[in-house]
Amino acid sequence: LRLLEKITNGSTIEINDTGTKLRYRPGMIVGASGIEHDCGKSRGIGWYLEALLCLAPFAKHPLTITLKGITNDETGLCVDTLRTVTLPTLRHFGIEQGLELRIIKRGARPEGGGEVFFQCPTVKSLKPINLTNEGKVRRVRGVAYAAKVSPQIPNRLVDAA
Repeated sequence: LRLLEKITNGSTIEINDTGTKLRYRPGMIVGASGIEHDCGKSRGIGWYLEALLCLAPFAKHPLTITLKGITNDETGLCVDTLRTVTLPTLRHFGIEQGLELRIIKRGARPEGGGEVFFQCPTVKSLKPINLTNEGKVRRVRGVAYAAKVSPQIPNRLVDAA
């Protein structure tokens, strides 16, 4: 909710004293430039990016945000999946110029410490697409990373694949 509050104008969040009731009134999605948001250690950055990918194209101004936290999480989408699958799909809808998702630093549980830069332009409307032809598999790619272990381990994974 704090992230939505940063990219909207006029939204209100009311939480009662016991923390059992929440009232959220959305405002106008304005977007902004240079926003930073700490995603904490309970959810991965991908969880926050999913909401931003749906809302950011329809903001008044382009959105530029840096998210900090866990980049690869076993409970949600990792940022690599969003970068390699979701962004190319958005490009089919006509959101191309200025769409970027860059992983600056990786962060894993429990420390976090990852950093992701996301930039999204605004669009008036989405272009319709037809995804009935599945096409052929041309190549299979992957990402290998490791934290607090020898760099030989991900290198061996790549060689074995």
